[in-house]
Amino acid sequence: MIPAEEVVTPAVVVRTRAFGESDKIVTFLTRDRGKVTGVAKGAQRSKRRFVNVLEPFTHVDVTLLLRPHRDLAFVNACVLRDAPIAIARDLVKFAYGSYVLELTDRMVREHEAGPETYELVRDAIALLELDDAEPGMLRAFELHLLRLTGYEPALDRCRRCGTAAGANIAMYVHPARGGVLCGRCRGDGRAYQASPPVLERLIAFQRAQFTAGAGDRFRLAPSMAAEARTLVRCFFAANLSAPLVSEKLLEALG
Repeated sequence: MIPAEEVVTPAVVVRTRAFGESDKIVTFLTRDRGKVTGVAKGAQRSKRRFVNVLEPFTHVDVTLLLRPHRDLAFVNACVLRDAPIAIARDLVKFAYGSYVLELTDRMVREHEAGPETYELVRDAIALLELDDAEPGMLRAFELHLLRLTGYEPALDRCRRCGTAAGANIAMYVHPARGGVLCGRCRGDGRAYQASPPVLERLIAFQRAQFTAGAGDRFRLAPSMAAEARTLVRCFFAANLSAPLVSEKLLEALG
């Protein structure tokens, strides 16, 4: 019989809900064990063990008891590293952060995801806390998440012939091909032309890092925002069978 294993790891709290009269079910994106969902016994009533550490967006050190062949772990302890105050006080930042967490939750399966995914979500939340909420930041996050989950689109060159994207070359978005195709290669499949300025910005977003003070890297002209969103989101279509709840809030906020 394989014994239970206790693990202490940094994590971001992704989702939490009440369970029974006193417990909570909490989903973490951990550095060392990917996405893990656990039961925090007595968390709804505890005034010591879990005060203010099991809310979405919080960055914690969590102690998990992982049980073989069981879907739920036990949350034995949780120590706060950082709680993003600005996100809690700003509705736009809250909407952006909720989208980051919900999209990650939908794209990452239990016990999957490596340290890079944890770092991406951690850094995206930290960036929202420090900088203005920019639509380009969400597009950059989406592109990085696609890469880490194995769905990175090739935007800088034709997926078929390798022709590099450029200002004078028409490129067509083709989700089934995992990127863009040039005019000669697009054939009769469903594809739409991407404007060169938008494509150029998205290629830059793929290469940008989520670090403090990086907000300027994700500036996106209002005239580009709608097309950029449509272009990137089409690469999620096969994995998102239902709309995200957080998208409704984003749409309401414009």
